[in-house]
Amino acid sequence: MIFHHITDGIATITLDAPRTRNALSLAGWHALADAVAAVAAAHPRAVVLGSASAGMFCSGSDIREIAALADDAARRAPFRQAMRDALEPLAHLPMPVIAAIDGDCFGAGVALALAADLRVAGPRAAFAITPAKLGITYPQDDVARLVAVVGPGQAARLLYGAQPVDADEAARIGLVELRADDAAAAAHGLAHTMAAQSPASLSALKRAVALAPMGHDPALDAAFDAAFAGADFREGLAAFREKRIPRFADQG
Repeated sequence: MIFHHITDGIATITLDAPRTRNALSLAGWHALADAVAAVAAAHPRAVVLGSASAGMFCSGSDIREIAALADDAARRAPFRQAMRDALEPLAHLPMPVIAAIDGDCFGAGVALALAADLRVAGPRAAFAITPAKLGITYPQDDVARLVAVVGPGQAARLLYGAQPVDADEAARIGLVELRADDAAAAAHGLAHTMAAQSPASLSALKRAVALAPMGHDPALDAAFDAAFAGADFREGLAAFREKRIPRFADQG
């Protein structure tokens, strides 16, 4: 249902359950967590998240399992925790994560896309956050990521109205950063561009972007100062002077 592979320093995490339009069951969330852990241990330079089948991304959590939570209180917290155990490590990977979306991205599928650093939407992409239609709510970590990406007003519009938006509207409100005719190709192109940069720099910059709304962090000042003594700065400076592509060492 979920698999991953790494080629030329680029990790790909792929959802492959076309019969349910990549809906994630409890087992699916666990499988996603396992894939993210394996990718983290391999230290790729960038990650692309996408679908094995065209015309879909993730239709959300499996509606059959969601329905079962009505009558089984013991399963509610574990289901929520399984989502969190997959999405939080994905969001905190130290390298760039790019979601390629060309099809349904509904409910928890939007939460999955929001755990990436960047989202690329193809022409068939459609987004909707629909818990209000079901009389339920949305995990608070995912609401926080939504507000950080689109702002409180657009977050309210998406959450309270539960109406779909297409790729162009998603780009207009900032839910996706790039609109492309071929989302997968554009996402991989971005991944390769980012993978050519210093892994240490990308990791520090990713932390800085994440912490920016919360104010100043002295640890990032220390990282800025220390970077000038690092091997990546020596290589980057040499490449600049020699007018060549830098050859940065892998981390890990």
